[in-house]
Amino acid sequence: MNLDYNGKKPQTGKNKHFWQSLRHALGGLWTAFKTEANLLRDVWFALIAIAFGIYCQLHYLDWLAIIFAIFIVFMAEFWNTVMEHLVDLLVDHQYHPLAKQIKDISAASVLISAILALLIGAIVFGHAIFN
Repeated sequence: MNLDYNGKKPQTGKNKHFWQSLRHALGGLWTAFKTEANLLRDVWFALIAIAFGIYCQLHYLDWLAIIFAIFIVFMAEFWNTVMEHLVDLLVDHQYHPLAKQIKDISAASVLISAILALLIGAIVFGHAIFN
């Protein structure tokens, strides 16, 4: 019998209730932030944007745009992490040209989301500064 890192039999079926799903989701958040340096960098950028937004006393619609940008970047980072792990699992950490393409395209989605966040930040903060 296989045991997980807590010495318990690992769950192989669907979650049975909301609290079980929430526990797994929070565990995934914890694991991602613990193991992915890029997510920690994104947290710092998000905190800087939030602090600057407080300083500029942004309008609530501007806050919606900033929050949207922050969450889009986080979602892209999480999906990129999922894709990297899935590809590594499928190719058993061996080089394969298609695996490289998948990882590169997945990383490009993070780049695109970061560019979107920069554009939103430039518009929102540029408007706040110059008005």
